[in-house]
Amino acid sequence: MEIPETCRNCKNNDQCIRNVPLFASLNRETVHALTAKMGHKRYQKGEIIVHEGDRAEGFTVIQKGSAKAYRMNADGREQILYIFPVNDYFGARFLLTEEEVPYTVEALEESDVCILSTEQFRTLLYTQPEVAIEIIEAMANRMRVLESAMQSMGGRNAELRIASLLIEFRRPYGREVDGYTVIDLPLSREGLANYLGLARETLSRKLNDFEEEGIITLIGARSVRINDRERIGELAGIPF
Repeated sequence: MEIPETCRNCKNNDQCIRNVPLFASLNRETVHALTAKMGHKRYQKGEIIVHEGDRAEGFTVIQKGSAKAYRMNADGREQILYIFPVNDYFGARFLLTEEEVPYTVEALEESDVCILSTEQFRTLLYTQPEVAIEIIEAMANRMRVLESAMQSMGGRNAELRIASLLIEFRRPYGREVDGYTVIDLPLSREGLANYLGLARETLSRKLNDFEEEGIITLIGARSVRINDRERIGELAGIPF
């Protein structure tokens, strides 16, 4: 579903890419020149942004909302590969290659996206070569996250996977409430289980175990309060 040529945020303060860490160092003139040419679309919850096998439209920024990237397993089950929160992006690799997109991206809620075409992106690299280094670093970091996710689906135990997930979701979905971190989960229990490569029953049991041990408090079906940050860090093997 398309929206007007420029969305309100982009038109007024160049928020298409200003809040994306990858482009944070660009000067105002460059940012304005890019956002003035970007395409803008709105997607409803459950609507597909890009299908597996499509050619990517360009570098796509989640300006509002969130989305998930997934593939279907051989047995027909959905395997979530990545969650894109607001100000995150996808499609950088396809601006430098002619590959087809190897996953489907679906809006998790009403989402506005801003799209920078391949031609515009390559012009940016020619005129701002320092951005190329930042892009390489950002893509390397994204690969690190994806590799970590793949390892989570391997031999690591369920407690470690869940603790690592809570740490991963802390920055984009966490908020501080009365001295505690509360994480508003972007997925249902079933979606989280698919993301972690666990059975839903295993995920629910382990979350209940965490709550009984006082590590977390479950708030409804989609929020978790972290009571013991140190213990979460110990389980994940990295600081919370």
